[in-house]
Amino acid sequence: MLDPAQSAALFVGVRNFRREKLVEVRYAVDDAIDLAYLFAFDAKVALVQPRRIVLALSGKPEKAESVERLKTLTEAGAVVESAGHTDVLALLESQAQTVGPNGILIAAFATHGFMGAQGNQYLVAGDSMLRHPETLLKDVKIRDLASRSDARRSLVLIDACRERMTVTRGAAPEPMLAAPPLRPIRGVVGQAVLSAAGAGGYAYDDDVRRNGVFTAAVLDGLSCGASVDPEGRITAPALGTFVNGRVTAWIRKYRDPNVEEGIQIHYDGGMLDMALATCGTTAKPGLAPRVPVNAEPAIVRIAEGSFSVLSDDGFRLWGGRVDGMVRRGVVADLDGDGKREVVIGVEHGQDSGKIFAFGGDGKKLWVADTTLPYNYGVARSGRMAITDLVTAELFQKGKRQVIAVAIDSQGWLDSNLTVFDQNGQRIGLYWHPGHLHKVIAGPIDPGGKVRIVAAGVTNSFTTAPRGAGYLAVVFLLDPADVRGEAPPHEGLADEGSQLWYGFITPQGQTVQRLELVDGDQDGQNEISVWTSTNHIFYLDVAGNVMSRSAADSATGNASFSLLGDIVSP
Repeated sequence: MLDPAQSAALFVGVRNFRREKLVEVRYAVDDAIDLAYLFAFDAKVALVQPRRIVLALSGKPEKAESVERLKTLTEAGAVVESAGHTDVLALLESQAQTVGPNGILIAAFATHGFMGAQGNQYLVAGDSMLRHPETLLKDVKIRDLASRSDARRSLVLIDACRERMTVTRGAAPEPMLAAPPLRPIRGVVGQAVLSAAGAGGYAYDDDVRRNGVFTAAVLDGLSCGASVDPEGRITAPALGTFVNGRVTAWIRKYRDPNVEEGIQIHYDGGMLDMALATCGTTAKPGLAPRVPVNAEPAIVRIAEGSFSVLSDDGFRLWGGRVDGMVRRGVVADLDGDGKREVVIGVEHGQDSGKIFAFGGDGKKLWVADTTLPYNYGVARSGRMAITDLVTAELFQKGKRQVIAVAIDSQGWLDSNLTVFDQNGQRIGLYWHPGHLHKVIAGPIDPGGKVRIVAAGVTNSFTTAPRGAGYLAVVFLLDPADVRGEAPPHEGLADEGSQLWYGFITPQGQTVQRLELVDGDQDGQNEISVWTSTNHIFYLDVAGNVMSRSAADSATGNASFSLLGDIVSP
């Protein structure tokens, strides 16, 4: 039985190279972060605690969800270090030495790689110099360091030898070739090594998944894609078989229809029966901790078209997929029965514009749709796409409602704000001639009524032709009266029910943050509006500017003004 408290892990992602003008490995940092998140937080895997993880990174992640995962990891105790060649070797040796007898060392690498003239496979660190082999990471050295732990069990994942490794300054010291077959290290037992580049082949990026093809296959395999044994366990050989099949199929489809093997695999007898994940109702606990009895949803983690629901303690309870991209996932007690539900908003795909509600056990409760007969006589795609979604107790009666803003899925003019009750029934609809990006809801005055605040842009009030410029807008709605369309009333609906409607000038700015805060500590909330030029406005419930400020990084000017008379809320 493996103990995550005795395990340790190093995840290396090198996107950018400081000393060589190499093509960036676009998803390398995402690969490192996504793998670390899986090994730490997916209850089916859970091989290592977050505080025993180190990430060595060069560059920034590409995906927004990877940014969020990195934040979650660091908040839970994971450490981020640089990815220079001496850094990586020192970190790997240090992590190996911290592994206890009931733990495992996990080491994953995503970077460029190549085979040298002597048959050695090299990985390129963030500061490597190709003319100086001592600044490169040698695969045999990596596997040797990974074997130096009390447990003598290690899993090494190498997503390297990327396609189109190009040196634009000078010549490489050795031919840039695919990696040779892995060579075993004498005396090592309990080690499994999976390498993305098969003999004579290359590693590839998947621009749809936004991961390396190899890394995406590892993620899917450990998420119960790989075959399980009679006890519901995924062993190292089973993972290797799955990853090889997935990578081979991808290469045959997109690169080489005649390829025979997608990856290289090496594992010794000590790893043949070691489980890396547990799946299915027959799985015996051991690698993954037991989910606490009566654990309720607390966190939703999204990854493109899928989502996972976690408990307060970070245990994965269940998950699901949509036909499209998950834009927002929130947890709330909608019906006031003391049990939490999960609400998912979708952009793009066949489910674009839809909102799904699930019970705490994962059972689908209802589906609502923001796609309705369009309001403006302009081009449209025929489907809306969720851009933001929140829940709030709008009427202070123990039930929570869902408020969503959505835009046309192809970016045309139409946008709307829709309110649904706890059962998914639409109780409010407000159209807007321009994209809505953010929505919040809550009381502004102490003990006052809840209000809905939304922000976006409009083309209808600019001096430039429609489509050539825009103004950022903020407006306030009474939840009990959400209807009509925003000024200047050019569509099919009646005049909108907004309590006020304001602009940020000059044009070309957007609202980056929208919050209810008590900025002056007087017990009364203000509406905080933070612009893309880093100017901040604090508005009262009537839309008046109470104060304004600018961050050190602010550029240009910004002012906020209301359209027409203010209707008293």
